[in-house]
Amino acid sequence: MVDIGIVIVNYNVRHFLVQCLESIRKSRTGDLKTEVWVVDNASVDGAIPLLKKDFPEVSLIENTENVGFSKANNQAIQQLQAKYILLLNPDTILEENTLADCFFYMENRKEAGALGVRMIDGNGIFLPESKRKIPDLWNSFCKLTYLSKIFPSSRLFSGYNLGYLPENEIADIEVLCGAFMFIRKEVLDKTGYLDERFFMYGEDIDLSYRILKAGYKIVYFPKSTIIHFKGESTKKASLQYVRTFYGAMSLYVNKHYAGKRSDLFRWFILFAIQMRAVLSLVGKFFSVLVRMLVDGLTIAGLLYLIKKYWAYFYFGDPDYYQGTSIGVNIILYTTLWVMSLWFFGRYDKNKKRYRLGYAVLTGLILILVVYALEPLEFRTSRALILLGSLGTLLYVLLSEFLMSTFQKPKKPSLSTVIVAPKTEAEKIKMMMGFDTKETGDVYVINPGEDTGDPYYTNHIRNLDKTVSQLKADQLIFSSAGLPIRDIMEYMTKLTKKVDYKIAGDESLGIIGKKIPGKNLYSLDIHFPLEDGFWRRTKMITDMMISGLFILFLPIVFVLNVGRIQAIRNIFLVFIQKKTWIGYGGDITDYRFLPDIPKGVIPFPMAKRAIRFYDGYFKDKNLEYAKSYNPWSDLALVFSNITNLHGK
Repeated sequence: MVDIGIVIVNYNVRHFLVQCLESIRKSRTGDLKTEVWVVDNASVDGAIPLLKKDFPEVSLIENTENVGFSKANNQAIQQLQAKYILLLNPDTILEENTLADCFFYMENRKEAGALGVRMIDGNGIFLPESKRKIPDLWNSFCKLTYLSKIFPSSRLFSGYNLGYLPENEIADIEVLCGAFMFIRKEVLDKTGYLDERFFMYGEDIDLSYRILKAGYKIVYFPKSTIIHFKGESTKKASLQYVRTFYGAMSLYVNKHYAGKRSDLFRWFILFAIQMRAVLSLVGKFFSVLVRMLVDGLTIAGLLYLIKKYWAYFYFGDPDYYQGTSIGVNIILYTTLWVMSLWFFGRYDKNKKRYRLGYAVLTGLILILVVYALEPLEFRTSRALILLGSLGTLLYVLLSEFLMSTFQKPKKPSLSTVIVAPKTEAEKIKMMMGFDTKETGDVYVINPGEDTGDPYYTNHIRNLDKTVSQLKADQLIFSSAGLPIRDIMEYMTKLTKKVDYKIAGDESLGIIGKKIPGKNLYSLDIHFPLEDGFWRRTKMITDMMISGLFILFLPIVFVLNVGRIQAIRNIFLVFIQKKTWIGYGGDITDYRFLPDIPKGVIPFPMAKRAIRFYDGYFKDKNLEYAKSYNPWSDLALVFSNITNLHGK
């Protein structure tokens, strides 16, 4: 029997796993016997061959699918004959004395069943989840409503993370953090292992609760500190995280609470998920709404000043517009300009500034149309409209200049995948300066025969899965490793959008733009439907076509041989549940393309085909996404006006 059995579950965090295992190697354990098991949950980051080569002392379990945190830990625990089990996250680094200190403390405190240590993040900041309490309705409410953050040391409000307990004093707590769980094996044999119904999150709370019920203490032991690079595998700000976390909490409540108490807690959790969803949505659009409001107030202010000075200098009467409807017109003109700015992308994250001139011009045209339709007594001076256009244009240009000048660009955390033979990959790394920390993670994909070389992260046959799971930002191909035709095919099959580059000779200039100073070419595979402007154009085109069909509903009904689905489709497109022209075929024929609603008329079927060759639907969908324009949609809808009943 060994003294300490360490279990680490790995999922696509190879770089962190190596650091973690190195810290275990450097541990001062004296005569203590340790054994390390790594359970890999079908990672695609090349961890397995690396472990086999550089860490032969580690026992390895290779899962062919992601079985979840609980089940993966249990797989290794069942194999271990140890006095203590340490469940450890791969994104942690131990101090040299951590293992020995924890072992001897537990040896001297027999009533303790489990122990957790003080944790800090990668910036040295204390992680409050190092010491926690069993969640109940009140402390969960305080955590969700941020009361625990507002009053971090309050016994009343900070119960969830026991903020009132001193950070550097040993104390009895109620919940271990899953990143570091030092547990007596005899306790696990008595309570049972991790509950495998918890795929991720909540399993640590559940196990801690069972340890307490079995009569053991759980200790917070700050005499040892570890680094936990919190959140490397999960984006904890995302709504998906919230749903997963509170889903685990719901499972926990159903398991350990009964009766009305359980119903109340479950209702609260459901409410929490919905509230976080609403807050996420509000947070997403709040900045846009604020900017639209600022633009509206500024443009209205400009129009008011122009009105005032025009009345004074041109008409010689400051009260010239008194008693007219000019106030209503100012609000109307302002609204039209702000909506034009929205449509042309002023509030988009990746805006194209040259379009903002079109936005002001479009607003002017709409205002002139309104002016022409207004009764004479409601019309304002045309000079006010023209001077307002000039003022609005100058304001937009000035504000964009100031934003681009003073707004600090966020430094992207790049993750790069290189598809190249080893020698070419090394040249590309050197060429791109990937030897510095600022360049982010770099993974190399083997384009040839699978040699089992740990240098490679994965193989070309798993490219799509690898790029998606490793959240790659850019993908670099070497023409020495793959023919250009194959490279182009892989590029169109990827489900994740990345920046493409190709390394090779000068002949690549025909398909890409050369990056100055490097033998590297950038390929801009751009789909108009990724652009907010064109997505809004498609939406408005759809709604206008539907509006026209509603005006002539009886005729459309007859042309579609009285099929009710045609009428339903008109209204479904109008509310954007569908689009008139969309993708066709199986989902694999378009999942790599920009998301749009389901099409009433699939583009591959909108035109008569001479023959359907292998890959026809994929090619046609790609053609539509790359060459979208509203006029072609309009033409295709009316050429298929007798086929509006598609499901």
